[in-house]
Amino acid sequence: MPSFQYRARDKQGSLVTGSLEAENKSQLESALDRMGLIPIQVMAKGRSLKLPGLDSFQKISPQDLILFSRQLATLFGAGVPLTRSLYALERQVANPRFVQIIKAIREEVEGGASLSAAISKHKEFPELYANMIEAGEAGGILEGVLDRLAFMLEKTSENRSKVKSATLYPKIVIGAIVAAVVVLMNFVIPKFAKLYASFKIELPLPTRILIVLSDAFVNYWYIALVLFIILYLGFRSYLKTESGKLNWDNLSLRIPVFGPLAHKSILSRFSRVLGSLYKSGLPILQSLDIVSRAVENKAIAADIKRIEEEVRAGKSLTEPMSKSRHFPPMMLQMVTVGEDTGNLDEMLEKVAQYYDQEVDATIRNLTTLLEPILLSFIFAMVLFLALAIFLPMWDIMKIVRR
Repeated sequence: MPSFQYRARDKQGSLVTGSLEAENKSQLESALDRMGLIPIQVMAKGRSLKLPGLDSFQKISPQDLILFSRQLATLFGAGVPLTRSLYALERQVANPRFVQIIKAIREEVEGGASLSAAISKHKEFPELYANMIEAGEAGGILEGVLDRLAFMLEKTSENRSKVKSATLYPKIVIGAIVAAVVVLMNFVIPKFAKLYASFKIELPLPTRILIVLSDAFVNYWYIALVLFIILYLGFRSYLKTESGKLNWDNLSLRIPVFGPLAHKSILSRFSRVLGSLYKSGLPILQSLDIVSRAVENKAIAADIKRIEEEVRAGKSLTEPMSKSRHFPPMMLQMVTVGEDTGNLDEMLEKVAQYYDQEVDATIRNLTTLLEPILLSFIFAMVLFLALAIFLPMWDIMKIVRR
């Protein structure tokens, strides 16, 4: 069946593009009309060769999820029924694997499942996504939740791109250091070891350490590789346990530079999600339960669950929050003002905006913040190598002078 590309307008006048299979242009225009779209331009699309079975290996990018959220919010807000909206997206998405996922979600919704339940069955969607959709369905604000999700996904994707750009220079420096160490261990240190052995002098401790490391690197590298793989797999298994994930998440917040950055990002997400859910009219206890699964940090999630229990017992939100070291005084003051004035959602949105600005500022200065750490590491490595290689030279010079 021929495939056609189209440009059309929805009921709100927004431009929609995509592709559909149809016998002819008339049949395609009829299909667009049933989808609530007004065709502007329709053209035949050339077929591309596909290898069977490769679609399952194609990744779902953040941009796929962002576009899906935006378009679904637009269609749903325009009054298009949910199943028809999903059917329209199924025909517009370019990623073949994502098309199959949307199709599966649509079929489950047609079978009586809620959108959140259908989405939760697909690991390509973050846990936060299904939880927020569930809240949107319960509060009758699905369109607003989808817009909020798209914004949050865009912010996360943008921050990741900025971090990658900001850490490019440190990555290049670390790569150069690794290459230099490999060359030294394989070619330079063994020659110095032979030289020192020929003079039969007692070597200083740094030199002995360096020679042992070089010998192990050259002759027993495969043992080191096996040990590294075992440690890596063991660490991955440990992270899959509740205690392992909790301990790692606690530790990750203490890592210099990246720990504070992650903490600020989590506080921004906590404030924005809780404010959005509270504004939608969802009970505070249910909102806290959803937020605890949205922050993606077990240590902070455990504190949120404790806050939920104390709020359930009749306490204000601020009181149990003040017992946690993860919520700074500024945030507590804003929450207190929000509770006293009845504008908790507005105060939480301001907190989220503040931490968004803090995250942006930290990312902009990331290279500057990492430079002292890199310089300290390079200085320590160069000092150790210099001592290990040149200290024996003094003893050799004494022997030569005699």
